[in-house]
Amino acid sequence: MKKLKKYSKEEILKLISSLDINEFSKFCHEDVDESDLLNLLHENIPTNKFPSKTVLGIDIYHYSQYKPLEQTLIPILYKLIYDRTAELCLSDSSYLFQHYTSKDTFHKMFINTGDGGFQIFDTPIHATAFAINFQMIVRYYNSFRYFPKLRKIIGPLSLRYAMTHDKIHKLDSNYFGPAIIYNSRVLIKDSLNRFLLDENTFTWFLHKINGIENLQNVSISQLKELSCFADYKEVDGDNNIYVDSKGFDFEKMISCDIQKIGNIMAKQTNLTVYNLHLQYKGVLGQDKYKTIVSLGNLNTSGIS
Repeated sequence: MKKLKKYSKEEILKLISSLDINEFSKFCHEDVDESDLLNLLHENIPTNKFPSKTVLGIDIYHYSQYKPLEQTLIPILYKLIYDRTAELCLSDSSYLFQHYTSKDTFHKMFINTGDGGFQIFDTPIHATAFAINFQMIVRYYNSFRYFPKLRKIIGPLSLRYAMTHDKIHKLDSNYFGPAIIYNSRVLIKDSLNRFLLDENTFTWFLHKINGIENLQNVSISQLKELSCFADYKEVDGDNNIYVDSKGFDFEKMISCDIQKIGNIMAKQTNLTVYNLHLQYKGVLGQDKYKTIVSLGNLNTSGIS
């Protein structure tokens, strides 16, 4: 896993205080020359070297419209689904998540919002696998095949997803960066429960696998050839989303469609947004029948 640039508030405050006036002054210093401090900050905080990461945003739609009891229970339900998703990633995508020692590794890279959150990954390939597993578990929950009593109390869950790829850094125990900011902006703009991507994510797939539509063709053999998987090794275990063979298996990811749907403004930055519709055929637990789940939908209406 690519390491994030990590800073503490104390070390940055120490840098600032070394060259700035850190006492209350009776004079106005609007004509101060800040170039020395700016140069020092650039030297110690090289933002151009911050690694790019993929952020998967997941939001439970219309959480505020649930009744008080349901609002109390939904964060618990989200944790149950999240933990099972992490376990599925570890057991059923062993090659892809070989650098994750346990589900705690997922927790360390997660920003919890109560009714969803932002999960940080090295690549969009990882994020897509996590989203598929998450949606599979939600389907089993919605169809009364997972916590059926809780399902009857809370009702069905409806989700919207967003995926962005940009720079991220860590300050103390918190994550910051445009990848998170843009993801939040994209996610909140959607009112049609879609799976939205930004331009960087779209371009990443274009450069790495010749377009996101080829996700349904991706095999472990192909992933091994990508530079972002250069430090990955052969591991024992299942690989149920991206197949563990040199051939293609259309029995798993059965369709993948992408549409350019519009632009939004985020922090004075214009973001191009794409709509992803992906279908996957899989099975959980002791169920003997395969189930097809969809991430996103094919609604072409612009973002609000």
